[in-house]
Amino acid sequence: MRLYITGADGSLGKALTQELSTDPRTAGWTVQGVSVTDFDIGDEAAVLASVESFRPDTVLHLAAISIVAPCETDPGLALRVNVSGVHQVAEACRRVGSKMVYISSDYVFDGAGAPEDGYRETDVPNPLSVYALTKLAGEQIAAHVPEHLVVRTSWLFGGAAENNDDVLATIRAAERGEQQKLIDDQYSRPTYTVDLARALIHLITLDEFPTGTVHAANEGWATRYELGAYALSQYDPKLNADHPPTAISFDECEFVGGRPRFSAFNTDRLAGLGFAMPDWRDAVNRHCAVLPRPATQERTI
Repeated sequence: MRLYITGADGSLGKALTQELSTDPRTAGWTVQGVSVTDFDIGDEAAVLASVESFRPDTVLHLAAISIVAPCETDPGLALRVNVSGVHQVAEACRRVGSKMVYISSDYVFDGAGAPEDGYRETDVPNPLSVYALTKLAGEQIAAHVPEHLVVRTSWLFGGAAENNDDVLATIRAAERGEQQKLIDDQYSRPTYTVDLARALIHLITLDEFPTGTVHAANEGWATRYELGAYALSQYDPKLNADHPPTAISFDECEFVGGRPRFSAFNTDRLAGLGFAMPDWRDAVNRHCAVLPRPATQERTI
């Protein structure tokens, strides 16, 4: 198997690369990861040349601008990366006959009138932001690849950048002694990059490649406040006691770009394909156990 990964230097890309190196099912695979340092994902000639040179069996397209505010303030860049970039990758896949896996977002839904058991793959999206619009456009573009799979996920954590990892941001802010305000009435399913990477490997190693759309997120719903408070309590109970977050409402926040109040998924299709995601609390525990700690900090757990 020849596997090509865009956005390989991102939090999910790094987790996926690590899991591929240790999973016995992927032993012997030839993997090529590319990132923004290699070429501009919106550059048609560069993308095509890279993919045609490697000639992958499967392309996992992870590269994206995944933060809402920058997409609102610079929609041109959002379109170039999140729409044109997908188009270039999809076109390259069609030319070389590769399968394509595209990572999308829970933010394609508006949260209004959501099903009681969470959004299913067949529910109709209604994006509220430029970011969400570009992710939905990416789904539609990926669908033109004959063998494609759209994997929607939500509230990823497990990276090294505070600006797109709520768990890390909460912990590092507490270490700096900052008072944090976290929303306690916006719900989704927090997802650990390691668990999503394992789900992706499961999907692409199935005897029959699954096509269409699948929702992949850790089990259980949470608010930003519940996620942050739990993570901090597991990372360092004393730090949590000294600098606990404060719960605030969604309406108190002046967001740049619209966001759904509820975007939790139903993951029955993923389970039916043979992969059950762990509970988000279990995932947070595992993440906190491997997070680097300040040199002077003693473990209290």
